[in-house]
Amino acid sequence: MDKLLLNLFGLSAGLLVGILLKRTWRPLLFESWRALFLLIPATLASSSFFILMRLWPDRVMRDGPFLLMSLALLRFFIWSLFFLINTLPASLFSKQADTKLNVMQKLAMLPVLLGISGETAVLLVNHGTWPVSEILLTRSVPPAVIAGIRNNAYIFLRLITPETGLPWLGQIWPFPVFFQGLTAIPAISPAELLTAAGFFLIGVSQFSVHPVHHSARTSQ
Repeated sequence: MDKLLLNLFGLSAGLLVGILLKRTWRPLLFESWRALFLLIPATLASSSFFILMRLWPDRVMRDGPFLLMSLALLRFFIWSLFFLINTLPASLFSKQADTKLNVMQKLAMLPVLLGISGETAVLLVNHGTWPVSEILLTRSVPPAVIAGIRNNAYIFLRLITPETGLPWLGQIWPFPVFFQGLTAIPAISPAELLTAAGFFLIGVSQFSVHPVHHSARTSQ
């Protein structure tokens, strides 16, 4: 139940806010970021589970929890590597002083990393399943879906019990606005919401860059 669309929405909203405030398009180039190619495998790791579910549903239903845990770990490692590369000193990669992120851009990465860590942890602790709050089953959820979750027909969703690990990071908050009809239940995890908020901050922080090097070149 990776909220890839919500993350893209958060990033886009942050960029839009930045454009409206700064009236410039140049930050959309993400010039100060390194290893942008890692965004391709990171996106694939987030979306491949749903692609595989469409192509080979029988195999996914059989090996689903293990596959979901594997992809969650892969996604975590790729994003961690991407953020690590972008927080290391610029001198390790280039002699140009403008190829590094500022403090605001680096701080904006923190909620994303914490959110993805929480998503990965809750899936690993619960063996590839998302804990679901009992309260959510009374909020405009179709009876067939409620019965399926109670009977463990949805292999990736499990009701929260005393044995559930990290229940406070499960699907515990109703979120019908964005996901009505896109998921089995319109809910979201605090970790997923933190990730999306972090992407919003990354979008906004792109416009905190001061193009000092461009003005310097003009004055030369």
